Amino acid sequence: MALKAILDSLDSVDAALHDHYKEVDGKFVLQIDGVRDHPETQALKAALERVRKEKKDLVTEHEEAVARLEGLPDDFDADAYEALRAAADGKEPGKSDDRLVQVREQLERKHADAIGKKDTEIAKLRGTIERLTIDDGLSRAMDDANIDAKHKKKLAPYLKAIGKIKLEEGDDGFSAQVDTDMGPVSLAKFVSDWAGSDDGKEYVGKPKGLDTKGSDGRHVDVNPWAKDTANLTKQGEVVRADPGKARRMMAAAGLSEAQINQRLNAA
Repeated sequence: MALKAILDSLDSVDAALHDHYKEVDGKFVLQIDGVRDHPETQALKAALERVRKEKKDLVTEHEEAVARLEGLPDDFDADAYEALRAAADGKEPGKSDDRLVQVREQLERKHADAIGKKDTEIAKLRGTIERLTIDDGLSRAMDDANIDAKHKKKLAPYLKAIGKIKLEEGDDGFSAQVDTDMGPVSLAKFVSDWAGSDDGKEYVGKPKGLDTKGSDGRHVDVNPWAKDTANLTKQGEVVRADPGKARRMMAAAGLSEAQINQRLNAA
């Protein structure tokens, strides 16, 4: 049976799966690795782009209509125009004292309503993409920084509070960045720097013995994309064995989304 993405409580969920959920605003949200590549996330992105285009077309249509109305001469006589049209059609001319004003007001109301609806739809889609991108990125960044899994649930809202995390949209999709005193950095670097601070050290899994396992049993891997431990052979091995892990390591080393995609595609 598929796991539900959002639950009101975890009473009906096996206790072994509780760590896969995070409490957000009174709800329990399933943590999904690689959510940006999920078909539904891609569908959200496509829907957002479609709605943005529809809004742009509406704005253009409105501007063109207004331009046509404003292009009429100052001495334009709506009654005379209607009389000429009626005569050409063999009909009695009708009254049109305020017809031009009414048409313009109708156009403005129509386009204002349509654009407002598109703005609302765009805001909802962007909000969903932002939540998925930031939550997923934060979870992966904590894994890459070797944050003990038992602390991740309570640390996620704390890291959001201390970091100015924002959604960036580029040619390759959406990514999360953090504004710092030294300029914008990737979410992976922000969490990695925090994990090395006095505030974050206590939450990092401690290596044990010669097997360099963390406190939750995970191996602490050397990042072959990091500046001080760069290793082309190891990079190729990780990409072939686990592309998802390779993506996380490259992000932790500070590579951009475009650079990551380029290297994965070239492998």
